[in-house]
Amino acid sequence: MSVTVAELATAMQRWGFLESPPPDAAMRWIATFLEAYGDSLASADDAFSRVAALRAEACVIPALELERLRTRNVLFFLDAIGQYIDHQPELRGLPLDHDIPAIASEFGIGAEDARYAVRMALTGAQEGPPLELLFPLLGHDRMLIRIGAVNSRLLHGRGLEPIAFGPDGKPFEPIPSEKPPNEGH
Repeated sequence: MSVTVAELATAMQRWGFLESPPPDAAMRWIATFLEAYGDSLASADDAFSRVAALRAEACVIPALELERLRTRNVLFFLDAIGQYIDHQPELRGLPLDHDIPAIASEFGIGAEDARYAVRMALTGAQEGPPLELLFPLLGHDRMLIRIGAVNSRLLHGRGLEPIAFGPDGKPFEPIPSEKPPNEGH
């Protein structure tokens, strides 16, 4: 059984996440949510934790994953992603498979590491639906808040010096970059 847009809208109203009657934009959001997560839902109630996580202003990034992001180039890259998001009038249909690696290349970061850094900053998880679906689900403001929170966390406290060793005692490697950031960033 697959969950319908109407069933999820009713559940979201019951949870206090959606007004009645729901606006058209909310119905598009629900359709996007079902495209991203629908296959994993047995009922509308199964969506509660995912909807709540997407609507939250922050996400929790596991400590070692945050350490992987602790480099100057990743910090600048995430800031550039924030600027990219801020300048997009619409978050649906963005060519992220092209744009994220292109932005990352300015900071010497590989495409896979770039997608990992963006996903981690936005969700705190290594896996999930495609970024093309997450962007419209999170929206401009929430993404900017989350990226800003990660960058703030990286800059304050210990700063950008990564840990030397992981919990297994082996040398720890943050996301590598092939060149220093441009001075203009």
